[in-house]
Amino acid sequence: MKRFLSGITPSGDGSLHIGNYLGAVRQFISLSRDNEAFLMIADLHALTTIRDKKRLEHNVEELVRNELALLMGTLGGELPNITFFRQSDVPAHTELQSILNNVTPLGLVKRAHAYKDKLEKESAEEDINLGLFNYPVLMAADILLYQTDFVPVGKDQKQHIEITRDIAGRFNKTFCKKIFKLPEPYIPEEVSVIMGTDGKRKMSKSLGNIISIFEPEEVIRKQVMETYTDPARIHATDLGHIAGNMVFRYLEFFGTKQKVDELKEAYKKGQVADVEVKNYLYASLLKTFAPAREKYHALANNPEAVREILQEGARKANAVASRTMVEARRTIGLSNAYSCPSGSSYTPVPSERQNQGLTPVTPVTLAEFARMEIRVGKVIEASNKEGSEKLIRLVVDVGETKPRIIFTGVRGFGYTPEDFAGKQFLFITNLAPRKMMGEESQGMILAVDGNERPRGEHDAKKPVFITAEGMPLGAKVR
Repeated sequence: MKRFLSGITPSGDGSLHIGNYLGAVRQFISLSRDNEAFLMIADLHALTTIRDKKRLEHNVEELVRNELALLMGTLGGELPNITFFRQSDVPAHTELQSILNNVTPLGLVKRAHAYKDKLEKESAEEDINLGLFNYPVLMAADILLYQTDFVPVGKDQKQHIEITRDIAGRFNKTFCKKIFKLPEPYIPEEVSVIMGTDGKRKMSKSLGNIISIFEPEEVIRKQVMETYTDPARIHATDLGHIAGNMVFRYLEFFGTKQKVDELKEAYKKGQVADVEVKNYLYASLLKTFAPAREKYHALANNPEAVREILQEGARKANAVASRTMVEARRTIGLSNAYSCPSGSSYTPVPSERQNQGLTPVTPVTLAEFARMEIRVGKVIEASNKEGSEKLIRLVVDVGETKPRIIFTGVRGFGYTPEDFAGKQFLFITNLAPRKMMGEESQGMILAVDGNERPRGEHDAKKPVFITAEGMPLGAKVR
């Protein structure tokens, strides 16, 4: 399974339109069925243009609801293979950006489209903020942090992937170690650029040429009725043209093929009016997005559910990002014999055990330990995993809205599902999920070694699981 990452910046007012859906979210949904998806709200990128606290707060919240509603509305309320998170909830994004700054040539960044467009159209060089100028390096950090295989982008964003590959290659060459993958752009030709309702420019809220998804129905109807068709066609009986007609262009995505083909033939023969074709587009849009619109209102009325999704996404994203940063810090020399354990959550510090030839133990700070989430969970179902001689599949209630699937590979020690079913134990709940036998394990049950030997030196003696009977369900270990 390959991994891809993409992000949407909460610009404008945070709401999404059909151009965003066709050009981005639709691909996320399709690709996530067979690939591991990291989808982020790129709120740090929004700081280059938004300097109003209330506007940024609104935009982020609205975009979270919009994107989650589209994803979950299409995928039946679930987010399979998708880690959905906010960029600012993963501090490693900005740390890696700082590191990459030092292997990125100035000339490479100066060639970036965002900077050049701003310079040519709007601003003198001294008025351009460093965030906008350095935007490609932060984007490179976003992508490289998750060891991304490919990035879904439009043609206008392809340059950023090329810059990312250049930066990753320079880092790997400079430090003589392949730390970062070189990601590939993924650009579906049929939706690489979504034209607006004016038929002239890319769909954009700032240009007023959009069709909304979550606005009231009367707003969507008005936007559809104003969509560009065939300017040479005065009467419904005039022969119509399909090429360049935006209503038919959108119907290729939202209408049924048989009905659209019939309308095209009738339109070319002057047998159907523009308003009839537009009414069909309007009905098709409402039908397509009905589940997402329903989900949007459900999320808007349940902010706690939204927070829980974002917290889970941040947990998964931080786990993957931390592994990359450990390697990056070691490679450049920030992790060394004199590293202070309180200096970074990524720095492994040697101990005296190494000097004695024993298994090294990496010290952690109190802050690091506090980030480990250990909860009381009850096993509500336990079964042997079919096809495995080691795994027992646990369905565990840890006090969240839905139970977790957690695997433990202890059948070889003589454990059976009956040893776990209906009992309470301690579980680590903020580990990165792992694919095991076609399912995702969402945590780990805690156990102690079956004998009293130093860490790393125990034998195959049966481990002992830590009971939590009588403790409050979902309680966290302090």
